[in-house]
Amino acid sequence: MTGAESVALLRAAQRQLNAAHAVWLGMVAEVGTRGLDSAALDSADEIVRLTAPDRWGADEVRTALRISAYSGNELLDFAWAIVRRFPKLHAAMAAGELSIERAKVIHFWVRDMSDEHANTVIDEVLGHCSIDADRPWTSEQIGARCRTLGIQLDPDWAQRRFAEAHRDRRVISWRNEDGTATLAAQNQDPARVAGAIARVRKLADDAKRDGDPRPVDHLRSEIALNLLDGTYADLTDGQILAHLATTRPADAEMGETDVPEPEPEAERDPAPAPAPVARSPHHGVQVTAKLSTLLGMDRDPAELSGQGPVHAEYARDLVRQLSAGQWRFAVTGPDGYAVSSGLVAARPVDWERRRTSDHGIVDLLIPADLLQALLEQTISSPAVALWRPVLVEIGRHHLLATAGAEKDNPDGQPAPEDPDDARRRFPRQGLRRDTQLRMTTCQGPGCRLPAARSEIDHTLDHARGGLTLAGNLGPLCEHDHDLKTKGGWQLLRLGHDRVRWITRLGAVYDVEIPPLIEPERHRPRPAPDEPAV
Repeated sequence: MTGAESVALLRAAQRQLNAAHAVWLGMVAEVGTRGLDSAALDSADEIVRLTAPDRWGADEVRTALRISAYSGNELLDFAWAIVRRFPKLHAAMAAGELSIERAKVIHFWVRDMSDEHANTVIDEVLGHCSIDADRPWTSEQIGARCRTLGIQLDPDWAQRRFAEAHRDRRVISWRNEDGTATLAAQNQDPARVAGAIARVRKLADDAKRDGDPRPVDHLRSEIALNLLDGTYADLTDGQILAHLATTRPADAEMGETDVPEPEPEAERDPAPAPAPVARSPHHGVQVTAKLSTLLGMDRDPAELSGQGPVHAEYARDLVRQLSAGQWRFAVTGPDGYAVSSGLVAARPVDWERRRTSDHGIVDLLIPADLLQALLEQTISSPAVALWRPVLVEIGRHHLLATAGAEKDNPDGQPAPEDPDDARRRFPRQGLRRDTQLRMTTCQGPGCRLPAARSEIDHTLDHARGGLTLAGNLGPLCEHDHDLKTKGGWQLLRLGHDRVRWITRLGAVYDVEIPPLIEPERHRPRPAPDEPAV
């Protein structure tokens, strides 16, 4: 194959890919706009085709493709618009002339135009979208032309677009691939954004003028997060600067090796006022870690709720910061699932005690056999003595819980706190905490919302006789809870480690409830920096 032939083959493959994407979007629109006939709920064979996707259509798509609920909604909205509302774009894709990337650019700009104006824009730009066009445009050129035409056709369009986007304003965060996180306020009033960032910049600039050695971007980040998480609640700008001064790193931490000679001591000014106490209340901060990791016995990752895994050293530092928060424990059996759980009042030696103003949560996980070995001191670790008060308290709770379960409930099913609890509509705090410890995220297919931000759902609805017992409870986010109660989906519990979803179209999906601690692998893992064979 010559070089020119390889280029021709690349272009042919692109046209095939465009056509395949057209078929794919057609099937997304088909699945997302089919619904179970409300007059024949008992017969899954009677299916109707909706004129437009309803609230639950995207759930069929996201579950089938194993994507998030947000991605499922975005994909179905895009597919329905391309296939049903703008068939010219779908036809161009099917003919291999329009790529899905260019289709997304056009859709982004025309989706909130009138059909007449949108089709005028599409007719204008479509001839420049094919790689075989006489004057092909890049995606950036296509977007710029769509935007210009939109304003020419309807001068009020940009104003409406701004108002509609502002109605969707929100604050979100996401996890980066390197383990850091990003916080963003989307679709905000630009004047208020300008004012907010100006205040952060001014505080950072003032700190630099006062001699703070940290990079200005680091100072801005520190100030912004402290303002948002409550650390600087009720502090004046002067008090904020005083607190920042107490957190300055030493010269050695900043890489300074040449220490200047001390100048002659001048007459001292009156002692400055002490810096204000600034503590983060740690709202929404929840970390789950193996006790063996915190004791330095391994370097397994911990889980930062809503953010994902974090490395061991970060987890140890964070647990120390959350010493004043609520600490909970779960002791696991050989399969890695919880056999007892509860609260821990003890802290490692010389650590800060519980403080009710701190809303952070630490979940400690430990296998029963390791707990026993540590208490019997058959396994040693440099940090065991420091953590012994915590281990002793967990051991005492575990012994009481397992002894009570064997006496009152030989089958191992956790008993309610009192005989009437099973008939309660809502679980008591202890059972709710136990449920959140056993199942750390929503049970919905692919959903990762933390259990602490989910609803505690009865698998067999309470109104239909479902009991408020651990075996009938599990976390469901608000959307997936409505999907079960209003959207025609069914939820079945197959055991302590698995649930089954049956969609309104009859598709069946099993969702595994993962163990809190993975059972030991039969084949040893390679050591860090050791190549896997």
